[in-house]
Amino acid sequence: MSFAENLKYALDLRNLQVKELASKTKISKNTIDNYLSGQKSLPNIENGFKIAQALDVSMEYLVTGDFSLSKNAKFSERILKTQKNVPEENDITNILADLKRLKKSDLDSIKNIIKSLAMR
Repeated sequence: MSFAENLKYALDLRNLQVKELASKTKISKNTIDNYLSGQKSLPNIENGFKIAQALDVSMEYLVTGDFSLSKNAKFSERILKTQKNVPEENDITNILADLKRLKKSDLDSIKNIIKSLAMR
C-alpha cells in the first residue's frame, strides 16, 4: 500500500481528523492533505517522524504498510482484527515455507501479484 493509504488507515484506526494530526505535528493541514491525496508521495524525514510519532506507529509502517514493523503492538493487533479474510497461522507458516523454496524471480512475480490483488 502507498504512504497515502497507510496514513489514511492509521488516521482511521486512531479516529483522528487531519486537522488534529496537523495540530499535533505542527505540519500544515494542506501539506497533510497533499500526502493523503498523493500529490506529495512521501514526506521528508522530519515530517514523516512527526506523523509517525503522533499516530504512534513506525515510519516503516507508514512507508511500507507492514504492520509487523509497527512500534505499537496494540496497533498491529487492531490492524489484524480489522482486516478481512486473514489467513490462519498454519496457512501463513505453510505459505512462508513454500516461498523460501522459490527463486528470486518467482518471488518478485508473486510480490507483484499480491500488490495487484491488494489494490482491488
